[in-house]
Amino acid sequence: MPEDLGFGYRREKSSSKRRRPEDSYPVSGKRSRKQNGKLILLIQLIATALFLASAVYLGMIPWLYLGVAAIVLLILVLLVYRMQNGFRKKRFLGALLGLLISAVLLVAAFYMFEVRSALNDITDGNEAPELSEAAAGVNVSEDPFSVYISGIDVYGDITQQSRSDVNIIATVNPKTKQILLVTTPRDYYVPIPGVSEGYPDKLTHAGTYGIATSMATLEELYDVDIPFYVRVNFTSLIEMVDTLGGIDVESDIAFTTGEESGLVVEVKEGTNHFNGQEALAFCRERHALAEGDNQRGKNQQAVIEAMLKKAMSPSILIKGPRLIDQVSGNTETNMSTSQLQELVRVQLAGMNGWDVVSVAAEGTSSTEYCYSYSGGPLSVIVPDDSSVASIQEKINAVEAGETVSE
Repeated sequence: MPEDLGFGYRREKSSSKRRRPEDSYPVSGKRSRKQNGKLILLIQLIATALFLASAVYLGMIPWLYLGVAAIVLLILVLLVYRMQNGFRKKRFLGALLGLLISAVLLVAAFYMFEVRSALNDITDGNEAPELSEAAAGVNVSEDPFSVYISGIDVYGDITQQSRSDVNIIATVNPKTKQILLVTTPRDYYVPIPGVSEGYPDKLTHAGTYGIATSMATLEELYDVDIPFYVRVNFTSLIEMVDTLGGIDVESDIAFTTGEESGLVVEVKEGTNHFNGQEALAFCRERHALAEGDNQRGKNQQAVIEAMLKKAMSPSILIKGPRLIDQVSGNTETNMSTSQLQELVRVQLAGMNGWDVVSVAAEGTSSTEYCYSYSGGPLSVIVPDDSSVASIQEKINAVEAGETVSE
């Protein structure tokens, strides 16, 4: 009520309630700000939905992680909603936060779609359909299985037929979390099924007849079923190691790689940190090694083991998708997309705890005639029967769930 001051004068009493500056703004301005706030919130909700849908489509993230991510993203939506209903400064910060979160989620969603596409590229165009049929029934999260890792001596296109310089069998038991890496020297003197008519030849020559022939040769040598293969070349090895941020490789001896290996590298006895080019030179070198191909096989095994250990570290949560994207054009496998997704989920769910054991087939250096080469005798490694038998026992033990050691 107005206060009577006498003589006909009256004074309005001031309100004790302070008015916010924005309360004096036109109604149309308030309505516009509310609409902008709703629009930003809608964009954030759409970005959140696309991110979660992309994560599910990627198929590599454990459901527990997805559930936690969904809860966190919902909290962020509620936070932005509350900020949009606050004072002017708070609304501005809420809008900025909502747009920033939306941008990050949309970029991440696009990246996950790209990775899934790259994963499909790796599993498409398998060379031997019958191998894929044999592998289709393997539950990689429950059943023990073996993978033939073939490294061919070329750069670029992975579909080229070439000699296999790296011949490693990885026997995996997902329940006991044990991996057995078996290296067989490229010059191992063995029959090539379906090709050499029972006569011995170099194992590396089997690669020129296709991946299925190399697998059949090793299956016959060790009396083991190998349903899967992964085929890599020089380019993919370099890219994988570099994407992992380099690897720490244990070397039994000190030596210097020659120029013919691609790069001169001073290798010290013990732990060496290699980038992609250095790791490749370490794998390829044999002339500087007293044991020649026997030691080279062990070096290749050391690189694979170092890569596995790096891939089993928490950093794979960030580097894993990029790793798949980088090597998609230079790696080939007969594993299905769903099997690769399941393998990644198993690793992410369990993270550390895998036990990796390495063994190498041994033999005696010799000079012998080979089925695939008529120009004269070649340097070979004649298998040591006791070494082959020991490897057979270790493979069977890992598949049976027993613990093995080197």
